[in-house]
Amino acid sequence: MDSNLLARIHGISVMLFLLTYVIKTILLFTSKDMLANYSKKTKVPEMIISTLFLVTGIWLFVIVGGIKTLYIIKLVFVFLSIPIAIVAFKKQNKGLALLSLVLIVGAYGMAEAGKNKPFIPAKVALSGNATAENSTGAKLYFENCAFCHGADGKKLYRGAKDLTISPFAYDDIVQMVREGSKGKMPGYTVTLSDDEIAAVSKFVQNLKTPMGPQE
Repeated sequence: MDSNLLARIHGISVMLFLLTYVIKTILLFTSKDMLANYSKKTKVPEMIISTLFLVTGIWLFVIVGGIKTLYIIKLVFVFLSIPIAIVAFKKQNKGLALLSLVLIVGAYGMAEAGKNKPFIPAKVALSGNATAENSTGAKLYFENCAFCHGADGKKLYRGAKDLTISPFAYDDIVQMVREGSKGKMPGYTVTLSDDEIAAVSKFVQNLKTPMGPQE
């Protein structure tokens, strides 16, 4: 599955999961009878949403790599909130319901905070060349390449090459990004502009060599 599609499914499931939590918490404080009726009617959809939320979230962690501390904290918050919520709504405990809601909203807030901060491998950042162009390349890489190659280029998912030891020169990388590799990697001529292909190609090149000016 494409990482962009997976991220979209995860995002939708997160929003639905949050909406369910908010509605149930409000009903717990206003009408326990309505809460019981709502919980009964939404039991199956809630199970599907929760499963999608957890599975897509964990899968994104596994396939991308380069996990940040912020993401780990988010995952802890999520796994704490679910059993607390189950107990809260079963026992109709308002305090636990609020605690669970705070945890899940906090996890969502962390995800939003790091949403537009693409992962840049340490050796690229330490080279003193973590420029806006690199940031664009990193974002594009994360969205289109990290699914198979991993955030640091070393993940060999579905036969992907280790980009940190790739023999390809910059022009070869550009061609590979444009045309892809038959049966292994799609080409991105249609989905990415020339500037975007150049940015992600430079980022890929710098996964194996220090940043330097391109000819």
